[in-house]
Amino acid sequence: MNKLLLAALAAGVLLAVYFAVLPNTGQQMSGDGDGDGVGASGKIARMPAATAVGADAEEKTVAVQNNESERYQVVSDNPQFPNLEQRIAELNQLYPYREFSSTEVLDLLAQANAWESSPDIPASLPITDEQRNDGRAFIELNPERFQVLLPGDMLELPLEKLGMHLQMQVDSREPLANGGFTLHGHLVGSAELMRVTITQGPGLSLAGIDTPQGHIVMQANDTHGWIASSETLFKQDPHSTDILLPTDE
Repeated sequence: MNKLLLAALAAGVLLAVYFAVLPNTGQQMSGDGDGDGVGASGKIARMPAATAVGADAEEKTVAVQNNESERYQVVSDNPQFPNLEQRIAELNQLYPYREFSSTEVLDLLAQANAWESSPDIPASLPITDEQRNDGRAFIELNPERFQVLLPGDMLELPLEKLGMHLQMQVDSREPLANGGFTLHGHLVGSAELMRVTITQGPGLSLAGIDTPQGHIVMQANDTHGWIASSETLFKQDPHSTDILLPTDE
């Protein structure tokens, strides 16, 4: 009997010690560290771990912005728009119905020119069979390359079939009533002033380029087009004349 009484007393002491220590243990387990802990109530408490994640995301954002800024300095040296943010702000004003992304603008600016030679003559071009064989150079055009051009920008003008590779600088940009625009510019490095005009509207791009070798014309329907000299387009019949001859009257 004494043994049973002693055992009961010992068990009671152990339980008292256990419940006395338990709250402190819960507080220690739910300390300041990241992760989960057991609180004084015995429930699992979620520990704050978002601080480190937020810092990592912020560092990645800053790294991307720095990379975009460095890339912009490579693809543009226009002092009128010294940073990417200013250029995108200007484009968003010109195209309020469209939102330009940094990647999109940088990719377009990285293209030195707006067109490349086409190995084939697109069947969709609205020209006659005679015009397909009159010496025109056929091209594949990226119309969006013109859309991001602003005053002060440079653009290569490849005219290999005509024996020229020129560069223009944009002087001004004129909006049109149909939602299009006209770029006014000039050739870079020419002793004489050689003007360049590029007009773009819905589905159509036109260009007139003054060169030391004569006037050059470009026309493209969407992404397919051609380039030719004005002499090629407006050939004169050697057996006819525009001169008004005097009459006997």
